[in-house]
Amino acid sequence: MLELYHFWDSPCCFKVRLTLSEKGLDWTERYIATHRFEHFRPDYGKLNRHCKIPTLVHDGRPVIQSSEIARYLDERFPEPRLQPDNPAARATMREWIAEEQEYLFPLIVTLSFNLMMKLRSIGFGMEQLKEWSLRHPDQARAQDYLRRVSGPADRAAVDAAAAKFRWHLSHLERTLKAGGGPWICGPDYSLADICVAPILDRVEYLDLTRLWADLPAVGGWYERMKARPAFAAATPPFDYRMWGPLKPPPARPVDSTVAGDTFPSG
Repeated sequence: MLELYHFWDSPCCFKVRLTLSEKGLDWTERYIATHRFEHFRPDYGKLNRHCKIPTLVHDGRPVIQSSEIARYLDERFPEPRLQPDNPAARATMREWIAEEQEYLFPLIVTLSFNLMMKLRSIGFGMEQLKEWSLRHPDQARAQDYLRRVSGPADRAAVDAAAAKFRWHLSHLERTLKAGGGPWICGPDYSLADICVAPILDRVEYLDLTRLWADLPAVGGWYERMKARPAFAAATPPFDYRMWGPLKPPPARPVDSTVAGDTFPSG
Protein backbone atom coordinates (compact mmCIF):
# COMPACT_ATOMS: atom_id res chain seq x y z
CA MET A 1 0.00 0.00 0.00
CA LEU A 2 1.23 3.46 -0.92
CA GLU A 3 0.11 6.45 1.13
CA LEU A 4 1.21 9.97 0.24
CA TYR A 5 1.10 12.73 2.83
CA HIS A 6 1.09 15.84 0.67
CA PHE A 7 -0.09 19.38 0.01
CA TRP A 8 -1.51 19.87 -3.48
CA ASP A 9 0.19 23.16 -4.36
CA SER A 10 3.73 22.14 -3.46
CA PRO A 11 6.43 21.53 -6.11
CA CYS A 12 8.04 18.92 -3.86
CA CYS A 13 4.78 17.00 -3.59
CA PHE A 14 4.13 17.53 -7.30
CA LYS A 15 7.34 15.69 -8.22
CA VAL A 16 6.32 12.68 -6.11
CA ARG A 17 2.79 12.61 -7.57
CA LEU A 18 4.33 12.85 -11.04
CA THR A 19 6.59 9.88 -10.34
CA LEU A 20 3.65 7.86 -9.04
CA SER A 21 1.64 8.79 -12.11
CA GLU A 22 4.42 7.91 -14.56
CA LYS A 23 4.68 4.53 -12.86
CA GLY A 24 0.92 3.98 -13.02
CA LEU A 25 0.79 3.35 -9.28
CA ASP A 26 -2.31 3.64 -7.13
CA TRP A 27 -1.90 5.64 -3.94
CA THR A 28 -3.97 6.79 -1.01
CA GLU A 29 -4.11 10.50 -0.28
CA ARG A 30 -3.29 11.86 3.15
CA TYR A 31 -3.74 15.60 2.76
CA ILE A 32 -1.69 17.91 4.98
CA ALA A 33 -2.90 21.51 4.97
CA THR A 34 0.36 23.31 5.63
CA HIS A 35 -1.36 26.71 5.74
CA ARG A 36 -3.07 25.38 8.87
CA PHE A 37 0.29 24.11 10.20
CA GLU A 38 -0.98 20.52 10.11
CA HIS A 39 2.54 19.28 9.34
CA PHE A 40 3.34 19.95 13.00
CA ARG A 41 0.76 17.49 14.27
CA PRO A 42 2.39 14.96 16.64
CA ASP A 43 1.16 11.99 14.62
CA TYR A 44 2.72 13.36 11.45
CA GLY A 45 5.94 14.16 13.28
CA LYS A 46 6.27 10.45 14.05
CA LEU A 47 6.38 9.76 10.31
CA ASN A 48 8.59 12.69 9.32
CA ARG A 49 10.99 13.89 11.99
CA HIS A 50 11.50 17.18 10.12
CA CYS A 51 7.76 17.85 9.94
CA LYS A 52 8.02 18.60 6.23
CA ILE A 53 6.05 17.38 3.26
CA PRO A 54 5.83 15.08 1.42
CA THR A 55 6.11 11.73 3.15
CA LEU A 56 5.50 8.45 1.36
CA VAL A 57 4.45 5.47 3.46
CA HIS A 58 4.96 2.15 1.67
CA ASP A 59 3.54 -0.84 3.49
CA GLY A 60 3.95 0.98 6.78
CA ARG A 61 7.49 2.27 6.16
CA PRO A 62 7.89 6.06 5.78
CA VAL A 63 10.21 7.52 3.15
CA ILE A 64 11.03 11.24 3.35
CA GLN A 65 12.71 13.91 1.17
CA SER A 66 10.94 14.36 -2.16
CA SER A 67 13.82 13.53 -4.52
CA GLU A 68 14.70 10.46 -2.47
CA ILE A 69 11.07 9.38 -2.58
CA ALA A 70 11.19 9.65 -6.38
CA ARG A 71 14.38 7.55 -6.48
CA TYR A 72 12.87 5.01 -4.10
CA LEU A 73 9.80 4.61 -6.29
CA ASP A 74 11.93 4.15 -9.40
CA GLU A 75 14.02 1.48 -7.73
CA ARG A 76 11.14 -0.27 -6.01
CA PHE A 77 8.88 -0.20 -9.08
CA PRO A 78 11.36 -0.37 -11.99
CA GLU A 79 8.91 -0.09 -14.90
CA PRO A 80 9.01 2.23 -16.69
CA ARG A 81 12.60 3.02 -15.77
CA LEU A 82 13.22 6.68 -14.99
CA GLN A 83 17.02 6.63 -14.78
CA PRO A 84 19.22 6.42 -17.89
CA ASP A 85 21.45 3.42 -18.47
CA ASN A 86 24.27 5.59 -19.84
CA PRO A 87 26.59 6.77 -17.01
CA ALA A 88 27.05 10.23 -18.53
CA ALA A 89 23.29 10.69 -18.85
CA ARG A 90 22.81 9.52 -15.26
CA ALA A 91 25.37 12.11 -14.17
CA THR A 92 23.35 14.80 -15.97
CA MET A 93 20.22 13.54 -14.25
CA ARG A 94 21.82 13.74 -10.82
CA GLU A 95 23.22 17.18 -11.62
CA TRP A 96 19.75 18.57 -12.35
CA ILE A 97 18.16 16.86 -9.38
CA ALA A 98 20.76 18.62 -7.23
CA GLU A 99 20.27 21.89 -9.13
CA GLU A 100 16.57 21.80 -8.31
CA GLN A 101 17.12 21.03 -4.63
CA GLU A 102 20.02 23.37 -3.93
CA TYR A 103 19.23 26.36 -6.15
CA LEU A 104 15.88 26.38 -7.95
CA PHE A 105 13.73 25.44 -4.99
CA PRO A 106 15.19 28.06 -2.60
CA LEU A 107 14.62 30.71 -5.29
CA ILE A 108 10.97 29.85 -5.71
CA VAL A 109 10.54 29.89 -1.94
CA THR A 110 11.51 33.57 -2.06
CA LEU A 111 9.29 34.22 -5.06
CA SER A 112 6.36 32.27 -3.64
CA PHE A 113 6.46 33.83 -0.21
CA ASN A 114 6.38 37.33 -1.61
CA LEU A 115 3.90 36.76 -4.43
CA MET A 116 1.65 34.08 -2.90
CA MET A 117 2.03 33.40 0.81
CA LYS A 118 1.51 37.01 1.82
CA LEU A 119 -1.93 36.88 0.22
CA ARG A 120 -3.05 34.52 2.99
CA SER A 121 -3.34 37.54 5.27
CA ILE A 122 -6.05 38.80 2.91
CA GLY A 123 -7.68 35.49 2.05
CA PHE A 124 -7.89 34.08 5.58
CA GLY A 125 -7.29 37.16 7.73
CA MET A 126 -4.56 37.64 10.31
CA GLU A 127 -6.67 36.43 13.22
CA GLN A 128 -7.11 33.04 11.58
CA LEU A 129 -3.41 32.85 10.71
CA LYS A 130 -2.53 33.67 14.32
CA GLU A 131 -4.79 30.86 15.55
CA TRP A 132 -3.24 28.32 13.21
CA SER A 133 0.27 29.48 14.07
CA LEU A 134 -0.21 28.33 17.66
CA ARG A 135 0.32 24.79 16.34
CA HIS A 136 3.94 25.61 15.52
CA PRO A 137 6.25 24.12 18.18
CA ASP A 138 8.72 27.01 17.79
CA GLN A 139 6.69 30.11 18.59
CA ALA A 140 9.59 32.45 17.83
CA ARG A 141 9.55 31.18 14.24
CA ALA A 142 5.76 31.34 14.19
CA GLN A 143 5.83 35.00 15.19
CA ASP A 144 8.45 35.71 12.53
CA TYR A 145 6.18 34.04 9.97
CA LEU A 146 3.24 36.21 11.04
CA ARG A 147 5.35 39.34 10.86
CA ARG A 148 6.61 38.54 7.37
CA VAL A 149 3.28 37.34 5.97
CA SER A 150 1.54 40.53 7.07
CA GLY A 151 4.03 42.92 5.46
CA PRO A 152 4.35 44.14 1.88
CA ALA A 153 6.13 42.13 -0.77
CA ASP A 154 9.90 42.62 -0.93
CA ARG A 155 10.24 43.65 -4.57
CA ALA A 156 14.02 43.77 -4.40
CA ALA A 157 14.12 40.16 -3.19
CA VAL A 158 11.68 39.13 -5.94
CA ASP A 159 13.77 40.80 -8.64
CA ALA A 160 17.01 39.28 -7.35
CA ALA A 161 15.49 35.78 -7.15
CA ALA A 162 14.03 36.11 -10.65
CA ALA A 163 17.40 37.16 -12.06
CA LYS A 164 19.14 34.19 -10.42
CA PHE A 165 16.41 31.85 -11.64
CA ARG A 166 16.89 33.15 -15.15
CA TRP A 167 20.62 32.33 -14.91
CA HIS A 168 19.82 28.71 -14.08
CA LEU A 169 17.32 28.50 -16.93
CA SER A 170 19.99 29.73 -19.33
CA HIS A 171 22.11 26.78 -18.23
CA LEU A 172 19.14 24.44 -18.72
CA GLU A 173 18.79 25.84 -22.26
CA ARG A 174 22.41 24.89 -22.98
CA THR A 175 21.94 21.43 -21.45
CA LEU A 176 18.88 20.71 -23.59
CA LYS A 177 20.61 21.90 -26.77
CA ALA A 178 23.81 19.99 -26.04
CA GLY A 179 21.93 16.76 -25.35
CA GLY A 180 19.75 17.10 -28.41
CA GLY A 181 16.52 16.69 -26.43
CA PRO A 182 13.73 16.09 -26.15
CA TRP A 183 14.49 15.67 -22.44
CA ILE A 184 17.10 16.96 -20.02
CA CYS A 185 19.12 13.75 -20.43
CA GLY A 186 18.74 13.76 -24.20
CA PRO A 187 16.52 10.90 -25.43
CA ASP A 188 15.94 9.58 -21.90
CA TYR A 189 12.95 10.88 -19.97
CA SER A 190 14.12 10.76 -16.38
CA LEU A 191 13.83 11.88 -12.78
CA ALA A 192 15.60 15.09 -13.83
CA ASP A 193 12.56 16.12 -15.89
CA ILE A 194 10.25 15.06 -13.07
CA CYS A 195 12.12 17.13 -10.48
CA VAL A 196 12.55 20.32 -12.52
CA ALA A 197 9.15 20.57 -14.25
CA PRO A 198 7.10 21.29 -11.07
CA ILE A 199 9.40 24.25 -10.42
CA LEU A 200 8.46 25.76 -13.78
CA ASP A 201 4.80 25.05 -13.02
CA ARG A 202 5.10 27.22 -9.93
CA VAL A 203 6.94 29.97 -11.82
CA GLU A 204 4.27 29.89 -14.52
CA TYR A 205 1.60 30.23 -11.83
CA LEU A 206 3.53 33.22 -10.47
CA ASP A 207 3.05 34.79 -13.92
CA LEU A 208 6.80 34.80 -14.61
CA THR A 209 6.98 32.83 -17.87
CA ARG A 210 8.89 35.81 -19.26
CA LEU A 211 11.92 34.23 -17.61
CA TRP A 212 12.09 31.65 -20.41
CA ALA A 213 10.26 33.52 -23.19
CA ASP A 214 13.43 33.75 -25.29
CA LEU A 215 14.75 30.28 -24.37
CA PRO A 216 13.17 28.04 -27.04
CA ALA A 217 14.67 24.78 -25.81
CA VAL A 218 13.37 25.36 -22.27
CA GLY A 219 9.98 26.47 -23.56
CA GLY A 220 9.66 23.46 -25.85
CA TRP A 221 10.73 21.06 -23.12
CA TYR A 222 8.20 22.48 -20.66
CA GLU A 223 5.38 22.23 -23.21
CA ARG A 224 6.29 18.58 -23.82
CA MET A 225 6.19 17.99 -20.07
CA LYS A 226 2.73 19.55 -19.77
CA ALA A 227 1.49 17.37 -22.64
CA ARG A 228 2.29 14.17 -20.76
CA PRO A 229 -0.83 12.52 -19.27
CA ALA A 230 1.06 11.88 -16.04
CA PHE A 231 1.82 15.59 -15.68
CA ALA A 232 -1.84 16.49 -16.09
CA ALA A 233 -2.82 13.89 -13.48
CA ALA A 234 -0.26 15.22 -10.98
CA THR A 235 -1.03 18.93 -11.47
CA PRO A 236 -2.81 20.67 -8.57
CA PRO A 237 -6.54 21.23 -9.21
CA PHE A 238 -7.29 24.94 -9.52
CA ASP A 239 -9.36 24.97 -6.33
CA TYR A 240 -6.29 23.75 -4.45
CA ARG A 241 -4.00 26.35 -5.98
CA MET A 242 -2.90 28.98 -3.51
CA TRP A 243 -3.77 32.59 -4.13
CA GLY A 244 -1.27 34.34 -6.37
CA PRO A 245 -0.90 36.58 -9.42
CA LEU A 246 -3.19 34.32 -11.50
CA LYS A 247 -5.69 33.72 -8.71
CA PRO A 248 -6.35 36.82 -6.61
CA PRO A 249 -7.63 36.28 -3.08
CA PRO A 250 -11.25 37.12 -2.26
CA ALA A 251 -12.03 40.67 -1.20
CA ARG A 252 -12.99 39.48 2.28
CA PRO A 253 -11.48 36.73 4.43
CA VAL A 254 -13.07 33.35 3.76
CA ASP A 255 -14.62 31.16 6.40
CA SER A 256 -11.89 28.56 6.86
CA THR A 257 -14.39 25.97 8.08
CA VAL A 258 -16.34 26.33 4.84
CA ALA A 259 -13.27 26.58 2.59
CA GLY A 260 -11.85 23.34 3.91
CA ASP A 261 -8.59 22.47 2.19
CA THR A 262 -9.09 24.75 -0.82
CA PHE A 263 -8.31 28.38 -1.60
CA PRO A 264 -11.64 29.81 -2.84
CA SER A 265 -11.48 32.39 -5.60
CA GLY A 266 -13.72 35.38 -6.09
